[in-house]
Amino acid sequence: RSSSTGRMGLLRTGKTVKRGERALAFDILTGDQLFVDRVSYHFVRPKVGQGFVFRTDHLTELHAMMAGSPKEQYYIKRLVGAPGDELQIRDFTLYRNGAPITGSPAFAKNAERVDHYVGYRNEARLQTGSVMKVPARTYAAFGDNSASSLDSRYWGTIPDKDVVGKPLFIYYPFTARWGPAP
Repeated sequence: RSSSTGRMGLLRTGKTVKRGERALAFDILTGDQLFVDRVSYHFVRPKVGQGFVFRTDHLTELHAMMAGSPKEQYYIKRLVGAPGDELQIRDFTLYRNGAPITGSPAFAKNAERVDHYVGYRNEARLQTGSVMKVPARTYAAFGDNSASSLDSRYWGTIPDKDVVGKPLFIYYPFTARWGPAP
């Protein structure tokens, strides 16, 4: 609408809408809103320890657990396993290929159970004594808050075709989490 003339203009999109159909729709998503680097992973593999954004389209076990939730969502977790890695949890510590995992301060804080980190929990696929092997062309991702996180322990690994990118900046909501993505 032009403020000087009070006239409205028509924006042609090449699409037609029948009477009664929705002409415009917005997705309402819950959780953090963030900027994601969707380019880098086309050139370099994701690194263990980084934040990791992915689509849930092909996580059939997640869909079975979350009946009624949209199938196509974006999740953010911390990357803990690349193809060929073996993961195990012992005494609240996550082990990658036989050694305590490194690459993020969250890993050490979970192992030491400090700063509100409760430690990694032996649950689902990673019961006490279990080892999870990350298959080719997939990744494993865990939440930093292990006790409250649905993650690869429950629904398995993420196919590489569902990897979206690296989180950069949380811009909403305006809470203590606002700012550079961990």
